[in-house]
Amino acid sequence: MFQVPWQWMAVAGGAAGLLIAAAGWFGFRAAKTRYASGMFSSEDRDRIRHLLLSLGSWTSEYSGNVSQYQDQLGRLEKAVRDQKASDGSDDRMLILLSQIMNSNDELQSRLEAAERQLDKQTRQIESYLTEARTDGLTGLANRRAFDQKIDELLATYRRGGRAFSLALIDIDRFKSINDTHGHQIGDQVLQHLASSLNHGLPSAIMVARFGGEEFAVLLDVPLKMASEKMNEFRRHFASERIEVGNVSLQVTMSIGVSEPRDDMVVAPLVRRADEALYAAKNTGRNRVYFHDGRHTALLGAPEIVH
Repeated sequence: MFQVPWQWMAVAGGAAGLLIAAAGWFGFRAAKTRYASGMFSSEDRDRIRHLLLSLGSWTSEYSGNVSQYQDQLGRLEKAVRDQKASDGSDDRMLILLSQIMNSNDELQSRLEAAERQLDKQTRQIESYLTEARTDGLTGLANRRAFDQKIDELLATYRRGGRAFSLALIDIDRFKSINDTHGHQIGDQVLQHLASSLNHGLPSAIMVARFGGEEFAVLLDVPLKMASEKMNEFRRHFASERIEVGNVSLQVTMSIGVSEPRDDMVVAPLVRRADEALYAAKNTGRNRVYFHDGRHTALLGAPEIVH
């Protein structure tokens, strides 16, 4: 008695399962990454919609191919049963086996193409979502990514999670750098500071470009310790000259630091850091102030900016 091996009959079902599982995995990754990126603009949504339409188009094509393959195997299996009930011709059986093998080869090629397409689509969406969360000039997290992260940290803190601190950094007299040396030099100064923040504060939760010449750092330590860390970084940065093109600059920064208090919302946390930053700028620059919820205070002794 001759029967089509069950492995052959399982190929179609397994192939369909593979496509469904792959599509499900892909959709989960995309959704998870999108959620982490915050709200999208209309341009964001249009670009992602285009990617999803493309994905849906070829997914439908390949699922249709699998359905056709299942139908073909069903017809071949019926032909084998009918042949067994008739004259038992070996020639007819060989033809049927050859058709099954050809169908296997064709489906394998299509599945490999589907796998390549899935990988390509995943890379495209991940690349776009990375761009949507990254500042183009400095490579740091952008304001959108920062807002999402500070919301997450504060939500965890409200549930009894670990304390954290926010530091706002502003480059001293940055407008003068742009006016004197040009915006290209100014951009290089921003890039240099961004790189220094990344390497000089490896334990930071996030370093982001807050806007213009202002940066934000989230640290997983209490207010005083965060202020000391930022003051150490400020001193080290101010002690080295920045070589950009043919220009050698000494660049300083003012920093304001705050931490969550009883208000438990983002706006007062950012406002207190901004008030501390303003105090640092208003009392001579190149220094760190912190806000303890009642008032701003200078960390350490004031330094003279030349």
